[in-house]
Amino acid sequence: MIELKACPFCGNKVDYAYNLELEPYGIHCAQCHAIIRFSRVKPLKRNEVFERVMSDIATKWNRRHE
Repeated sequence: MIELKACPFCGNKVDYAYNLELEPYGIHCAQCHAIIRFSRVKPLKRNEVFERVMSDIATKWNRRHE
């Protein structure tokens, strides 16, 4: 699994946020309570691999403006 970069707002460690069905939908910072949702990074079909979704979320989160 891809390691997540720290929160860009407070520098704290972040973790994946899940909905009630335990599908990841974003990233959450427990320190400053920032939450970034990725509404279009959910499995489109039941047979899509969970790890691919997690990888897509991590890639989007880790991207920073240069």
